[in-house]
Amino acid sequence: MAWVRSEYAGELAVVAAWLSALLPWSVSVASRGGISFVVLRWPLFVFQFLFGVNLGAAEQPFLWVFQMPGTAANPTNLQAYYVWNAAAVALGLALVLSVVYYTREEQLEASPVDPVRLMGLLLTVGGVLLLASTVLLWQGFFGTTVPVGAVIVTLLGAMLVRVERTDD
Repeated sequence: MAWVRSEYAGELAVVAAWLSALLPWSVSVASRGGISFVVLRWPLFVFQFLFGVNLGAAEQPFLWVFQMPGTAANPTNLQAYYVWNAAAVALGLALVLSVVYYTREEQLEASPVDPVRLMGLLLTVGGVLLLASTVLLWQGFFGTTVPVGAVIVTLLGAMLVRVERTDD
């Protein structure tokens, strides 16, 4: 049994790409000595909040994914951020593909490469890399990290790769 009908696979591919960009892939929470730290990670950027201390101009609540390796507190986090950057490339390509697919659906459907399966491949690769980054964060981050969107992105990608395409 198919999860999505063949005629809606293209629409699902576009929506899945945007959902993967809009859903935070992980949330981390840490607390020590009256100071709390909350990190919300999206594929292309991060919001981090520090409670219980004021760092003034040194606070950086918003960072792009490519800036994160410069903030790594240890080698494991550095590795996690590099893996996250690789995931951001795959998911960024999925976003670009979704815009092209949305604006030029007929041309992409006529190409030799199935755009739905290509989107599924990009999302699956991005999701697996985000899960790998989560595992590294579990080892290197002193708080709790929950892979909110990483699991969903991987499942959406796998669903698109497996979709049954039929000719009308």
